[in-house]
Amino acid sequence: MRRPVITVLVSTLAFAVGMTDPTAASDAAASDVATRLVAAQRAAIAQAPGLLATRSELAAEAAAYRLEAASGSPYVEWQSEGLSGSGRQANATDYLRLGTPFNLPGQIGRARALVRSAGGWVGDAVITADLTVAAETSRRWLAVAVAVEREALSSARLERLDAALNLQEARYQLGEIAGTEVRQLDLEHVGESSRLASIRGELAVAEAALHELCGDDCGEVRHGDLESLVAASRTPEGSSVSDDVLAAGPLLRRSASEAELARNAADLIAATAWGRAEVEAEWERVPAVDGMPSFDAWGLRVSVPLPVGAAGHRQRELARARANQASAELEASWRQVRRSLAEELAVADGAAARLRALEPALGELDFTDHSLAEQFRLGAISYLAYIDGLSRFDRIIEQAIDARLALVGARLELAVLLGDPLIFPLPEIAACEED
Repeated sequence: MRRPVITVLVSTLAFAVGMTDPTAASDAAASDVATRLVAAQRAAIAQAPGLLATRSELAAEAAAYRLEAASGSPYVEWQSEGLSGSGRQANATDYLRLGTPFNLPGQIGRARALVRSAGGWVGDAVITADLTVAAETSRRWLAVAVAVEREALSSARLERLDAALNLQEARYQLGEIAGTEVRQLDLEHVGESSRLASIRGELAVAEAALHELCGDDCGEVRHGDLESLVAASRTPEGSSVSDDVLAAGPLLRRSASEAELARNAADLIAATAWGRAEVEAEWERVPAVDGMPSFDAWGLRVSVPLPVGAAGHRQRELARARANQASAELEASWRQVRRSLAEELAVADGAAARLRALEPALGELDFTDHSLAEQFRLGAISYLAYIDGLSRFDRIIEQAIDARLALVGARLELAVLLGDPLIFPLPEIAACEED
């Protein structure tokens, strides 16, 4: 009998809210939460001390690879012969030599490939490092958002218990109920107060963890942000994520560039296993001796290593092992990324299904809450039925909070995996290649 009345009330409320264009309000809230979240991510990237250390380490490793690709430094050598304690002998001869090691034709291409791959690897590694900080910031931001939602839920429940307890105490004073009913409701109030204090402690911890990354530039995390973030993100279609899309993601791109760098380094090691060639030009000054005039002589020396010797063979074995290791690690990265993609898509789909199942109940929670409170105020239900109703009410909201967290958390991991800010709000991160 009450269903038509409920339908009319809900329809009227929906019409009234529709006059304010709820879709536009939802879009504005989604845009606002995405803007604040990305600002916190950018602040964390700009302030994170670990990133500076990572960039310095990457620069050092890239410099080491460029050093390995370089053939060596030129040198100058002066040699003087025929010296004695009393000075130079009549036949004292002077030599001036200029020389340099150099890469042979088979080594030049490998050295250049190593330098190019080192630069690409640094660019991909910097992007991955920045994205890792942004993802960690988002995880901590979500932890704060969840704590804010739970605090709001507990605060609202405590307010309802306050009102109910005041009502019961008034009834007790009038002799309408026994003191045990007031006591039971008071115990429920005490328990919820304790829970609220615990939630606020968790919120303080979550906020401290977030501020560790982005400091005073974290911005404010507000009640309702978690729900708005669901609207600000999306789950990609599993069928649309091809191997090409996966390969373009930052994690696999870094793994691929890392494997390419290792292979190129191994190729150069194999090509230079017995050393590098060396060229030297020599000028010799021969003095006048026994009436023969002095003269200058020029010479040229070229040194080319021979591919013999156990040391060189061991170097080539090392190079082959490192190349095989790089290929195996890249294959392992592919398997890990494919598994992570399947897992996060499953989590996102499951969370979305949970939200769809909860949606009808969530749409009527305000009316149900008001109806429950009025029935208790009018004495139509007991305090036990009221507390039980409140618990059911809160469980629905808690399940919605958990489902939203699981959904946006999975979308965050998918966005990091694919490097797509359309899946979850992320800052645009530019590559930074080493020359």
